[in-house]
Amino acid sequence: MRLGIDFDNTIANYTGVFHRVAHQLGWMPEHIGHSKEQVKQYFFDQNNEAQWTQLQGIVYGEKINEASPFPHCLEVLKALQAQGHELFLISHKTQYPFIGKQVDLHEAARNWLVDQGLLGGDDAVFCDNRIFFNTTKEQKLERVATLQIDVFVDDLESILLAESFPSTTIGVLFAEQSHPVLSSIQCWSKLPALVANLHAKSI
Repeated sequence: MRLGIDFDNTIANYTGVFHRVAHQLGWMPEHIGHSKEQVKQYFFDQNNEAQWTQLQGIVYGEKINEASPFPHCLEVLKALQAQGHELFLISHKTQYPFIGKQVDLHEAARNWLVDQGLLGGDDAVFCDNRIFFNTTKEQKLERVATLQIDVFVDDLESILLAESFPSTTIGVLFAEQSHPVLSSIQCWSKLPALVANLHAKSI
């Protein structure tokens, strides 16, 4: 099967990173919650969406090495690859921040993938020609369709439930809570069994 995987908050885990960087910059008090959503809500509550946008550019660029792969991500991807599944990374990511230092966010993400052993080595799970950073959500959805992805894993239900999400692709939501409509996993270790079940049904 052709498996597509999102990057930010699906492979790359930023838990605590947004909080730490914002606090180090003096932009946010320490007592604010550590999740990305809690940090985002703080800036919106302060009517400071621009600073939140700038923070995203910093975290996804200069500070991306503070992120880590989600637990079991690498071993699961290697196991799926060994089973003969084709792996594609398909992400929506602007190339340069809207505000702040103009770091190439695509290059930063690729370098992170190399550092984590996901790209570049003989045993890497992704080939360079199977990594796609798309500058708009529409391009991301078109890529999923064009590549004829069988199963696509993403942390955003808005992507998986989009009108243009291909009907031939099974969307899998990566989230802490199960979903009433979508197939979902709460951790990477649950993905192999789900893929095996979907593969068996497709034969």
